[in-house]
Amino acid sequence: MVENNRSNKKAARYAVSYNKILTMIRDGLYPEGSKLPTEPLLAEQLGISRSTLRQALALLQEDGILESKKGIGNFVRKTLNKDNVGLERMENPFYKACIDPINKVDIKMVMEASSEHTERIFNRKCPVVLAVYRYYIENDSVKGSCFSHVATDFDHINSINLNNSNELLDFLENKIYEYGLSSMLEIRMVAATENIKEANQGNPSKYYQMIAETISDNSGNIIAYSKYYIPYERAVFKVNRKN
Repeated sequence: MVENNRSNKKAARYAVSYNKILTMIRDGLYPEGSKLPTEPLLAEQLGISRSTLRQALALLQEDGILESKKGIGNFVRKTLNKDNVGLERMENPFYKACIDPINKVDIKMVMEASSEHTERIFNRKCPVVLAVYRYYIENDSVKGSCFSHVATDFDHINSINLNNSNELLDFLENKIYEYGLSSMLEIRMVAATENIKEANQGNPSKYYQMIAETISDNSGNIIAYSKYYIPYERAVFKVNRKN
């Protein structure tokens, strides 16, 4: 009997190899972030052909356990914090979706007069809106970016020193989710425009996953609208569902 162009016997071999590699990872032989042996060496260690090994590695990559870096090898992916997995909770969606660790966030802010564009975003006229750029960085390399429009006509904004970048960053990354009552996310894949390339300098990705986030307060007023951009290859989306 043949299934998916693979015999049951061959399927059993790559399935067994998958489990052996997974066990080695779980037992700590290959910890998070470490590199697996080369394919010839690993195939020899497991006593299988390289074609069988490649099938096992492909499944491990598909399941988010391994990451293949072209020309370098296979690496054990770092596990997301289980408490921070899932887009169902109101928190910054960038950290839930980007698989790269972030150790720094740069922020730039300018004040803009209300325009037809911002009136459409907020469904009202705000005398002044904040235009805020965030750059998510690991070891001086930009891993993703965000552009936000923030309304200035809600009470909590008055408690922030807008000239203090750390205070503004903490507000957008954390406190806004305490002030907001609800948020809506829309996820789309977009091509890398010149604006996206400029915000993500040094990133070669041709496509990005864009997360458009709308945050509303307890009166139903939109207080912030953000677009997060994550390179397509570096984004994973998870949602925890229960009956």
